[in-house]
Amino acid sequence: MKKILKCTFVLIIALLFTSTVFAGTPVSSGDAKMTLVSDNKADLTFGKYGTFEKKMDAINTTNKTIDLSLTVTNNQEKQQDQTVTSVKAGEVIFLIDGSRSMKVNNVTVEGKTTSREAIVINAAKTLAQKLFAANKEMKIGVVEFATSTTTTEEGTAADAKTITSSLATSLDATTTALDTVASDTMGSRTDLEAGLDAAENLLNTTSTSNSEKYIITLTDAIPNVAIGVTPKTDGTKWTSAYDENVFTPTKNKLVSLKNKGINVISLLINMTDDEIQTSTMDPKPTYKQVAQDIFGTESSATAGPVYYVEDSSATTAITESIYNNLTETKTVTATNEYKLTDIVIKDYIPQNIIDNFNFSYIVSPTIGTISQSIDTSDNSITWTIPELNPGETATVKYRLSLKDNFDSDILNINLPTNKNVTIDYKENGKDGPQVSSDKCPIVKLTVEDKKVIPNTGTNETQIMILIAVVALIGITSFILSKRK
Repeated sequence: MKKILKCTFVLIIALLFTSTVFAGTPVSSGDAKMTLVSDNKADLTFGKYGTFEKKMDAINTTNKTIDLSLTVTNNQEKQQDQTVTSVKAGEVIFLIDGSRSMKVNNVTVEGKTTSREAIVINAAKTLAQKLFAANKEMKIGVVEFATSTTTTEEGTAADAKTITSSLATSLDATTTALDTVASDTMGSRTDLEAGLDAAENLLNTTSTSNSEKYIITLTDAIPNVAIGVTPKTDGTKWTSAYDENVFTPTKNKLVSLKNKGINVISLLINMTDDEIQTSTMDPKPTYKQVAQDIFGTESSATAGPVYYVEDSSATTAITESIYNNLTETKTVTATNEYKLTDIVIKDYIPQNIIDNFNFSYIVSPTIGTISQSIDTSDNSITWTIPELNPGETATVKYRLSLKDNFDSDILNINLPTNKNVTIDYKENGKDGPQVSSDKCPIVKLTVEDKKVIPNTGTNETQIMILIAVVALIGITSFILSKRK
């Protein structure tokens, strides 16, 4: 009998102990101490330029909170619109004055004495070099004008020489043609109309129809001869020279070229305010007045840009000002062809974190949308970014706050704040391989032993156990009474 009662007593103790073990033990957050075990960061790269980071921004051990941030960046450098200056693809004729004044008039520029023609030829070579360097498709022809060395041919097409039989496609060929002008000999007078005719013919016979066309006139004189119009004298003075019979057809030729879409750029050197003593006009005009009547002014040109310069600035005008007339400035819009789209970031939260911590956002996504709360079907939040442009960064932050009462089961163990992060995305329209990381900050909760009060279970559980014990004692007593 005693043995049976002893067994019954042991059974009762075991049942009470069992009820204590399986019942959860709530702990007040105020009794807990939080410490940071490891401040791990999740660093991921995806695609060519995508990067992702999940890290702890802050931990408050007093309030038992952990702030976590998710940051995703497209690290491709954002291209900026650019202003680009380029030489127009075109065809250029250097129309160079070869008259006596160009060859014999010596001028001193920057301490060096040379002929006016040498200054012009050297500047033209530099201009040609810049044009070919900037545009490999450039074509250049060279025409010289003055008057024929045969007096009877003055006022005819012989007043101009086409130095290049066709448009040159290289700097060497252009330089050779310019050297030919320097060594050539022509008449002393100036038939610009014949030169313009020859330049137009060269363009018509060797150029392409849809190309930009330019005639660059380089001269130190105004015309005193035109096609079919030559100076006349009575033996002692000019009876026809530097008058409207010469000026008008030259100006008309300039206008005609403009109307045909040929751009004429003119450089006139040393156009003085001196009266033209040999002019038959009354009153006698000055050289500059006649030049402006034919070519126009710099602000109102007859056929294209015109520059009036002194010898000292001729080189700069040719190599820079005229060069700028042959260039065009465009704004090139940046093309950021690399794209990161359909980015889906899933952040999986451990179950023991979900059960014992409150979840809340402290910074909404700067780009895209995110789950309003943790999806309990897979314990995750999902951040969706439709497109992340070059140079863009998107961020979201959330907080884990220990609940007022939490389960003692999470005491004294490492608590990873994250189970896993996965990233799916498209790179330039194609699915990229998924990337993932389980690195995350880890914390630990502890309390003093005296503050953990064992709980023997709920009242209902205890009542059920007592009923079972009473029943067991009753059955045992009944069995023993029968044996007597």
